[in-house]
Amino acid sequence: MNLPFKVNDRERKFIVYGIVVVVLIILFNLFTWYSDTKSKVTDVSEEKRFMIRKQLAKIEEKDYLEKKTTAIKQELDRQERALLKGGKPPVAAATLQRTLKEMATSLNIDVKLERAINPVDADMYLAIPVEIGFKAATNELKSLLVQIQRSPYMLMISEMKIRVTNISKPDDIYTTLVVTGFIKKPAEEEKNRKEKENAA
Repeated sequence: MNLPFKVNDRERKFIVYGIVVVVLIILFNLFTWYSDTKSKVTDVSEEKRFMIRKQLAKIEEKDYLEKKTTAIKQELDRQERALLKGGKPPVAAATLQRTLKEMATSLNIDVKLERAINPVDADMYLAIPVEIGFKAATNELKSLLVQIQRSPYMLMISEMKIRVTNISKPDDIYTTLVVTGFIKKPAEEEKNRKEKENAA
């Protein structure tokens, strides 16, 4: 190494060692800066990845909840389409009586008894029970029960009484059925029910 000024060997060694030390210090500082920067970048990247994963989880949860809400709404719509027509209990009872009589007539069953029973509170709905009585053969009774089950309305047989009219010839039986349909509660009644629940 030639220097522009004269130095002896001892000074030359000192200068070379000084330059090596300075270079090592610079390299150490560069390495430290690089390590710190890399660590910070890694930390920031991990944090961003974590935030993205959280946001994706929220989006997936939101999608799941939206799908579930849609399914519940569709099921509720399907059930409400199966409610009796007519917003008031007497109208709904008349609809149910007419439906049951049409079913019985289609099977040549003569309905002897028809009466509406007082509505029953069924949470958000009103249960509308109707009683019918008729004499029929066992296979006709079975066919009527199947028709009630397949009705487009949501119907439930809440009571059934069977009496044999002629013990020596038990083909014909007298049957009394209580069939219950449902209507949505009128808005005023629903509001009063909610107020009572909140007050309790």
